[in-house]
This record gives sequence, C-alpha cells and structure tokens, in this order.
Amino acid sequence: MRIRSTRLAAVLAFAVLAFAVQADPARAQGRDFAGTVVSIAGKSIVVEDRRGERVSFAGAADTVVEGKKGWGALAEGDRVIVKWSLSDGPRRADRVIVLGGGR
Repeated sequence: MRIRSTRLAAVLAFAVLAFAVQADPARAQGRDFAGTVVSIAGKSIVVEDRRGERVSFAGAADTVVEGKKGWGALAEGDRVIVKWSLSDGPRRADRVIVLGGGR
C-alpha cells in the first residue's frame, strides 16, 4: 500500500511539473546564441559563433544588457550570449550578456 501511494505521488508530481513547463510558452520558445559581436548598426547587432554562423539580432527598449552600460556600450569584438525568443519578425534580443572582449 505504501509503495502504491509513493508511486502515485511521484506520478502526480511529474504531471504538475510537466504542466508548469508547458504553461509558459514564451520560456519554452527561448533560445540562446553565443559568439562574438562582428557588427553593430543602430539597434541591430550581428553575432558570429565559433562555427562561423552569423545571426542578426534587433534590440528593443526593454532589451537588458548585462556586463556593459546598455545597448550603446556594446562593441565589435565583445563575446556575448544573446537570449532571444522566436517571433514572426526579426530575431529580437531579450537579454545580452557580455562575457568579455571588445576592441
């Protein structure tokens, strides 16, 4: 009897956790891209990863930049992680984490 109730509790806990993960679709669609800033033009940056893939990200008024004092302080050569979400338009940077670098 005790094994059955423990197993039931585990199954219920798993079901609640699975539901909680699916309940936040924005988080489920979140992506990360790590690399080096290769160009900056206004509110847009291009980041190149170690395989040579280049991806452009648009900044917004609510884009958070960690490690520098805002979007305007980003520089070519900065090593960054860009956290972004899937959307219909251009890739929008939700958060840019500056790891180092800069020329």
